[in-house]
Amino acid sequence: MRGQRRRRTRPQPGPHRQRSGDYRIFVGAFLHGELADEIQTLRAQLDPVTAAITPPHVTLAGTYWRSGRATPENETVLIHRLQQHQKEMPPFTLQLGGIRRFGDRVLYLGVRPTRGLLAVRSVLLNIAGEDKHRRYTPHLTLAQRLTPAELAAAEARLQETQWEQERWHVPVAELQLMQRGPDDPVWRAIAQLALKG
Repeated sequence: MRGQRRRRTRPQPGPHRQRSGDYRIFVGAFLHGELADEIQTLRAQLDPVTAAITPPHVTLAGTYWRSGRATPENETVLIHRLQQHQKEMPPFTLQLGGIRRFGDRVLYLGVRPTRGLLAVRSVLLNIAGEDKHRRYTPHLTLAQRLTPAELAAAEARLQETQWEQERWHVPVAELQLMQRGPDDPVWRAIAQLALKG
């Protein structure tokens, strides 16, 4: 109607937008032993910043933004719920191998989306809520701070190595809930979750 002023609505921040004081969490399957050491060496050569932030892992649920201080106590409810549902999450095997990319910046080691992996992810999403992945592609990040030219060169070089040609089967019997605040230099584990199903 003429003469009435329209009310402007302020855009609301999206569910994954950082606000002052927010922190992030995710649930991941972390590698251990000789294979983890070899992958970490490769990551450090490609992208030392990413390699230093968190060890080699496959994210199963996350990343979620949270409000407040980055303390384990702020995730007590989630930790308790995860522990209550451990019997619904059986151990599974990560099947790794193959050099892949997301766009022109991220290089990763492929992870087969097996039934076991997806079943555990489904339980985690039922507990923690939907995450940022509209289409989930399990992966192990090797580098995410490369220029397009650096990524193309690294991808071409790695296509000729074991990382493209071999496949590894890694048993997973434990997950970790990770947390990182805006001033934290690295991700830290705030809970371990044994798979018991």
